[in-house]
Amino acid sequence: MKLKLALISILTISGIISSQNEQNDYKMIQSECDSLLLNQEIQAISLGVITNGKVYKFHVGKLSTGETPNDNTLYEIASLTKTFTGTLLAQAILEKKATIDDDIRKHLSENFANLEFNQKPITFCHLVTHTNGLPRIFPDSPGLFENPDWDNLPYEINKLQVGFSKFQFFEELHKVALDTVPGFKFSYSNVGANLLGYCLENMYDKPFEELLSEHILKPLQMTKTRITVPSGEDKKLLALGLNPNGLVMPSRAEKEMKAEGGLFSTLDDMIKYMEFQLNEENEVVKISHQELLNGKYGDFENGLFWQIFKNGGNPTKIFQNGGAYGTSSWLTIIPESKVGVIILTNVSGPTIHQKLNATANKIIELLE
Repeated sequence: MKLKLALISILTISGIISSQNEQNDYKMIQSECDSLLLNQEIQAISLGVITNGKVYKFHVGKLSTGETPNDNTLYEIASLTKTFTGTLLAQAILEKKATIDDDIRKHLSENFANLEFNQKPITFCHLVTHTNGLPRIFPDSPGLFENPDWDNLPYEINKLQVGFSKFQFFEELHKVALDTVPGFKFSYSNVGANLLGYCLENMYDKPFEELLSEHILKPLQMTKTRITVPSGEDKKLLALGLNPNGLVMPSRAEKEMKAEGGLFSTLDDMIKYMEFQLNEENEVVKISHQELLNGKYGDFENGLFWQIFKNGGNPTKIFQNGGAYGTSSWLTIIPESKVGVIILTNVSGPTIHQKLNATANKIIELLE
């Protein structure tokens, strides 16, 4: 009897301590949310944290409608989409449909003699690490980004890309002239991510959207995530993005391939995705987090569209961000510690990602 009472007492105390720790974590994360919102540029935040098997969610601030974001609010997650595309490549590698070092032309139906330099071809490794030498966007318009009018640039890009078809994409791809060996230098390329999308379609003989749904969205029950601009009733759920001047910005143009940045998602769905990416016992996740730069940049590495920081003797941080014309997002995970932070906001700007990153790092630091 005494032993039974002692065990009950121990379990009760343990439960109280656990509850207190959870309350402390909640208050700390909420405080960091509130601190981030003190930045004048940032109007609204949806923030999720996974730690110790618990999920914490916060929606704070006001959207341009005057309402606080909620579990149904859709954010354009821009280049976080690339990590989904990288995950699909990891799936293909696991199924032995491809290897990371494949010449990408092996998975294209047309002949592209121009996609090599000094007999060194572009590989999937080059696509997912932005070392492929391809243009930033198609149609290739380098002058567009020289001293741009930031208030009008999104509209100019959309005008170029709206309705951009598969035929037009490969027409542009034939015009590419590489100026150095693939893998030699970093140059950010949305073209590379979309080219990977087309390669995946050829591997599976299925549309990219179907692959996304079949291998990621449905298994993870990400029921609110979509790759088309919300319309009808769903349009009311969209967080209208703002630029640094407070102007409402458009979503990216609808075009045939959006493997580089076409997803819209909610906080709940991104928490499910974050939980999935924290589990490196899953072979697909493990492949997508593999380090591909071979120590070329010291502690900084790249996975399959993931950035990786090998933090000395501390657990490795894996992260990525997304920046649309009027929204910003940041995702940091530490699989070893099973800790993750996702932050979504309805504003873009040159310093926003830096602030989101600082908040994610601070939360992780306080949780350790």
